[in-house]
Amino acid sequence: MQKGVHSPRTINYYLTSVKSFAQYLTDVEILPNNPLKSIRKLNPEIGQRKKRRAMTAEEVELFMQAVTIGKCRTKKQTEERALVYRLLLGTGLRSTELSLLTPNQIDFVHNRLTVEAVKTKNRKADILPLRPDLVQSIKEWVEAHGIQPYERMFRYNSNSIRRSFYSDLKAAGIERKGDDGRSIDVHSLRKTFGTMLARAGIPLTTVQRLMRHSTPLLTAKLYIDVDPVDMTQALATLPTY
Repeated sequence: MQKGVHSPRTINYYLTSVKSFAQYLTDVEILPNNPLKSIRKLNPEIGQRKKRRAMTAEEVELFMQAVTIGKCRTKKQTEERALVYRLLLGTGLRSTELSLLTPNQIDFVHNRLTVEAVKTKNRKADILPLRPDLVQSIKEWVEAHGIQPYERMFRYNSNSIRRSFYSDLKAAGIERKGDDGRSIDVHSLRKTFGTMLARAGIPLTTVQRLMRHSTPLLTAKLYIDVDPVDMTQALATLPTY
């Protein structure tokens, strides 16, 4: 797909919004009818820009080791990068959402994160649980650097985090693209989050809720990698007759 051309999923998202507005104009009789009503959504499987995969547990371990021993970086840069990756892997947040995260979104007492609507892709607010170890790491980071309640905790942008990720991936000896054509990028950490939850036996509806997807189908189809070994092990749990 050419640079600058949106994916079918993104186009469908905008199409839904425009069609809803056109329907509103029809309902209040500004338009005689909805001229967009017959336009159908695109098939998200057609024209996908890339096939993304989740990282394995072994790859995640190698990756995080490479981050912590990274050369040519200050201690603060190393600590920040490691914390950013831990949060992406442990929360399922999108990198843009994490880049806009401020301390006032964290409930340090009840271990919760408030996802503000204005900072999300679907413009919907939510409250998510956080692992206590991640909350403690956030607290230490905020206190160590004097970050104010409404101040961004991290200073990366989409370009810098992408460069950092690929650099750390290379340092860990992990190929960006496999023989099967699937690749690893920053968003793969979100897919890794969903896949690891599924492999831990977490119900699909719970994974969907944690990832803030509209339907379990979206979660299962695009954000969970099912390995043939997993399917074989699943069959092994069935009783023999």
